[in-house]
Amino acid sequence: MCLAREQTDFLLTRAFNAAVSAGAKIYEIYTSYDDFGVSLKADSTPITIADRQAHSIIAKRLAQTRIPILSEEGRDILYEERQNWDLFWLVDPLDGTRQFIERTGEFTINIALIADNKPLLGVIYHPCSDTVYLSDPDRGAFSKVGVRVSQTTEYTVNEIFRDARKLPLHNEQGGRSARLLLSRVRESNVAHDFIENVRTDHPDLQVLEYGSSLKLCLLAEGSADYYIRTTQTMEWDTAAGEAIMRGAGVRICDLHGNDLQYNKEKLENPPFLCKCSR
Repeated sequence: MCLAREQTDFLLTRAFNAAVSAGAKIYEIYTSYDDFGVSLKADSTPITIADRQAHSIIAKRLAQTRIPILSEEGRDILYEERQNWDLFWLVDPLDGTRQFIERTGEFTINIALIADNKPLLGVIYHPCSDTVYLSDPDRGAFSKVGVRVSQTTEYTVNEIFRDARKLPLHNEQGGRSARLLLSRVRESNVAHDFIENVRTDHPDLQVLEYGSSLKLCLLAEGSADYYIRTTQTMEWDTAAGEAIMRGAGVRICDLHGNDLQYNKEKLENPPFLCKCSR
């Protein structure tokens, strides 16, 4: 699907403002609440009042676009209902809920626009650093710092791109050893075998752990070179980050080299690898 520039700009601004507005509510809860109202979902993963309230904010803002929304914290939508969607929002209102609960600061808000089952544009907001990562199918990928949390934010497209930094950031790439990223969950032997293979080419390899989609953002900006994930993730965990990484020249694929697929009947991702081709 090909959207006109005016359509893309309209949708990007809606996603950007929705992410920042939701991030403001999450950050308010993060810094002001002693009790996050933690409970367990059916799959035994945690959910907090921040997840729920962020979802409500994003759903309300994106409803203005009249495009269907598939959200981690929204209603379960049967495959029969969504299988013929050619355009939809894929949302993780609070990616890194465990890191939020543990107060590590490594949580993000992820919003992707999926067209023909591929990420078209993406927005990831990291409230703790006032940074938004975003992609546009025509302009490429960017990061914008100094985006203060605000529930009433209304950036225009010109304000979004004003002072935004094109990714990758070249000053992050030179003169350092190779870096490989892992999640903060225990990885499989497959991942550890991959690390040892990378070490044969890069004996000084640094292995770093991060939570949430920050790993994908670090790859896009050129601060890391590899990320392997063999434990469970869902489509909303990777969609926005894939759009941003692609705009920065980073590919994500399964361990057989195939592109990730979106809007599958089962929304779980296969094990995957991200690798910089720069």
